[in-house]
Amino acid sequence: KKVQYEFIANERARTRTFKKRKTGLLKKVSELQTLCGVDACAFIYSSRDSQTVAWPSSLEAYHVLERFKNMPTGKQTCNMMDQEILLNKNLIMLDGNLKKETRKNQGLEMEQLLLRCLANENLHDFSWSKEMKIVVPFLDDKIKLVTNKIKNL
Repeated sequence: KKVQYEFIANERARTRTFKKRKTGLLKKVSELQTLCGVDACAFIYSSRDSQTVAWPSSLEAYHVLERFKNMPTGKQTCNMMDQEILLNKNLIMLDGNLKKETRKNQGLEMEQLLLRCLANENLHDFSWSKEMKIVVPFLDDKIKLVTNKIKNL
């Protein structure tokens, strides 16, 4: 069952969810630190609680933050992302995947077209001027591929 990520109107349910998720988050940070051998800390502030929760402890979290602040700026920010940067990065990756799949589909279409030509099928629906602009570079690439394979033998 997918969880709807929206504000929880019921106060008791919101408080219960906050406590459960806070515990889960602190557990994840602890596991990350233990399993991966990294320095990690977490701060959770809630307007309902009078005190900010710091994990592992306020003093240890302070030392982790101090080590982070003493790093060169370039190293501090190399993997920092906000929501916009993350979405842009994903968009660029997905756009690259789309272009790759589009080229792959065009290649498959060209192969089907060439097979139809070799089988002497009636190609009355074939638009020669438009399709030839795509077929010629495709065939050139295939010829180069075969030539390279022959040279490597």
